[in-house]
Amino acid sequence: MKLHRLTLRLQSPLGTPLAGPTLFGQLCWIRHDGWGAAALSDWLSDPARMWRVSDGFPHDFLPKPLCSSPARQESGQTARRSEDFKARKKLVFVQRDQWLAHRESWDEAEIPLAAMRKDPSLLRRLAHNVVDRHGRGTLDEGGFFFTDEDWRFTSPGRAEDALVDIYVEAAAPQDEIADMFAALGESGFGRDASTGRGRWRVEAITADKALADGGPAAAPSARRMTLTRGILTPETMHDALWRVQPHFGRTGPRLALAGTSPFKRPVLLIEPGATFTPANDGPFGRWITGVHPERPEIGLNGLHIAIPFRPAGKAGEAAA
Repeated sequence: MKLHRLTLRLQSPLGTPLAGPTLFGQLCWIRHDGWGAAALSDWLSDPARMWRVSDGFPHDFLPKPLCSSPARQESGQTARRSEDFKARKKLVFVQRDQWLAHRESWDEAEIPLAAMRKDPSLLRRLAHNVVDRHGRGTLDEGGFFFTDEDWRFTSPGRAEDALVDIYVEAAAPQDEIADMFAALGESGFGRDASTGRGRWRVEAITADKALADGGPAAAPSARRMTLTRGILTPETMHDALWRVQPHFGRTGPRLALAGTSPFKRPVLLIEPGATFTPANDGPFGRWITGVHPERPEIGLNGLHIAIPFRPAGKAGEAAA
């Protein structure tokens, strides 16, 4: 399994967030439509070689890892931490070069505030008419519902926000990965794809050895940070620090139009940026079954891309 970094240029608003499990689910439909149902079944038959797909991150940024703050004795250091704690609390992404530069001894207080950012999503709330299903037009009373769309890339002078990085860990050629994401961007991702939402083109794909290898930080004693939202498996992910996120999956229009309920059961996943100490070489997380009330074969990809780093104060533990 190799780690690849895709850079996508968004070309229309997103009706659905770029969540890893949702991306993987739509890639399954791309494989089904291009290679057939048997090819999809074979693709999903072995979780050990199943693709791991991250969320979409701002270009050249990575999630901020969840870590316990190292103890400080100097009063000046303590005061400085108190002053900028509130400012840092809402900053969830770190510039990639800063992340790599500090991965051997991660201390958030050493990261310049200018190298961190909030979630850059720019939500627009749109009103829609509710249609009377008996063919009598729109409802006169209570006839509106609202949906949120991400319009971040429409901001004047913010063309860089149209670029999104997605990480894929897979034993597949780069061309195959790029082609599948390009096909998904052409057909449209997520809600309202039929009306032009969720379109992109693949700007670049590269093998990400720098992030995957880790150098000295990849020692067995090092912690890992996940780039994906997935399942916490205590047997392989020890001493985890994480935030939980409810995930409401859908089956997609192909099954829904055939009479199957479009709603999967909600599941609780841990967010990107969660950290843990690995108990072995993985895999971390797992494929989840039983997420649909009518179709037991439908699952959810809760596997993690876990990259190594070492929190401050841990550098000497491997030699101890």
